[in-house]
Amino acid sequence: MSLTQVAALGITLAVEVPLVVLMAHRWRVPWPRSLVVGLLASCLTHPLAWKVSWWATVLFQTPHYVRWFIAIETGVVALEALLFRYLLRVMWQQAFAVSLLANAASALLGVWLWL
Repeated sequence: MSLTQVAALGITLAVEVPLVVLMAHRWRVPWPRSLVVGLLASCLTHPLAWKVSWWATVLFQTPHYVRWFIAIETGVVALEALLFRYLLRVMWQQAFAVSLLANAASALLGVWLWL
């Protein structure tokens, strides 16, 4: 199944934002803040990841898509963890955990839909 960028962003938001809100709630972060930060993080990183993925597959015509996928997702997790650390005001371990969980969930769903 091939998704447009808008559809993929919609799926990303539908998966990641509720996870961010739920996990942040456990750390006593007000839900309006976690909602806005979750939306902001995905809306910033998704277009970047989408464009880098396009460059890797089309522009560079690389057969190593799995490597690119892992590299891109690693970068997204790191960037979102940074945003969560400072905007949600949580510890680094918490920021990394929420970023890793949310991105793993949406990435796995994306791979499943792609297959």
